[in-house]
Amino acid sequence: MTMKTYRQFILKILMLSVTVLLFTNNALKAQQTRSDLQDVQQIIAIVNDELISLYDLKQRVMILVLSTGSAQIQGDPEQYFQTQAMNGLIDDKLKLQEAVKYDATPNDDELETSYGTYANQFNMAPDELEIRLNETGIQKESLLNQIRGTVAWQRLVGGLLQTQVNITDDEVLNYIEKLERDKGKFEYNVSEIFLLITNNAQRDDIVSTAKIMHEQLNSGALFSGVAQQFSQSSTASVGGDMGWIMESELPDEVNQVIPLMEVGGISEPIITDDGIYILKLSNKRKILTLNDSDIAVELKYIFFSKEDNVDSSLDALNELVFPVVNNSNACELNDENGKSLNATDAGQLGTFRVGELPAQVQDDILNLKDGHGTKLYEDEEGYRSFVLCLKDIPEIVLPEFEVVLDNMTKSRLQLIARRHLRDLRRDAIIDYR
Repeated sequence: MTMKTYRQFILKILMLSVTVLLFTNNALKAQQTRSDLQDVQQIIAIVNDELISLYDLKQRVMILVLSTGSAQIQGDPEQYFQTQAMNGLIDDKLKLQEAVKYDATPNDDELETSYGTYANQFNMAPDELEIRLNETGIQKESLLNQIRGTVAWQRLVGGLLQTQVNITDDEVLNYIEKLERDKGKFEYNVSEIFLLITNNAQRDDIVSTAKIMHEQLNSGALFSGVAQQFSQSSTASVGGDMGWIMESELPDEVNQVIPLMEVGGISEPIITDDGIYILKLSNKRKILTLNDSDIAVELKYIFFSKEDNVDSSLDALNELVFPVVNNSNACELNDENGKSLNATDAGQLGTFRVGELPAQVQDDILNLKDGHGTKLYEDEEGYRSFVLCLKDIPEIVLPEFEVVLDNMTKSRLQLIARRHLRDLRRDAIIDYR
């Protein structure tokens, strides 16, 4: 099929299916009820003799909308979802067909477990997710079909493809030596969305899709949700999380971008020979160097509500509170100090990494001695002093051999899996109708 024919096919399908995106949830459900039978009977593609119906496509489009947040979708929904919904269905067929060859298809119990994990990612119980699916006109079986392809591929990758990974002891030792040489350089905690390019004829369309996806992410779409639904990397199942990486572990085009990113930032689409990356930089740290944000602190607090202290300013309260908490026994006497100061509340806050605390208090916490407390900080409800009970500074050591071997294996396996899926795509007989 030529690229022109493929585009005509997509346009025809969208004329039939795009109205699904433009109605409210109730209208979606009503429309689906009326047209289910017709949609099931209308075959739009055949993948190695296995059928994809218009019903399958409509369901996948609605799953994409639900997962990324329909309220956040802007612009032209046809352009945003058309290629990815179809590609996802085709990839699922190919993954399951390959899994059948090696007896790697998941059973019902595994599917239900994965379904529960999927629900948890949206802070829902499995039953709550099923209700949400029904409200949107999505059948649970349609989502299970997608999950089935993902789990089957994970089993295949972890079994058949892992045997193709061969990492020598010298490679691991050289990596550890490189860590020592690179001490003080940055490593990055990165998440990815990867769109596979199987042939140059589709490159422009996939680039356009990546640009629209980038716009949606900048408009507030959840990165992990978009990665799970759209990314064609094995990291999709964990929301695109690649863990901590050094610059040398990714293609050159990607290595040039990551050091220029701000923490929390999302990259423009990065085009490589294999496909297109969109990256999110979650954090960065210096190799084998203590990062203040990783220091663990055990904290208590003293809290004064604004409602109970309407006649007291922050400065006035600080003059009263700070001399009391700025003592080495402030942690031990926290409850007593709260009562003597007529605080609204006092108690145990818990153990946190410094990086998890509000930015405005981090420096003060780092500079505190054990047992001492900070000045009062204002929040929406009142004023709070943080009392440091214990500071745990982590020891910086080289990673163990087995840890490095495991990380290198996962990285190499991901590349092999990506190439294997690309080969399956190239060798497949796909008939668009």
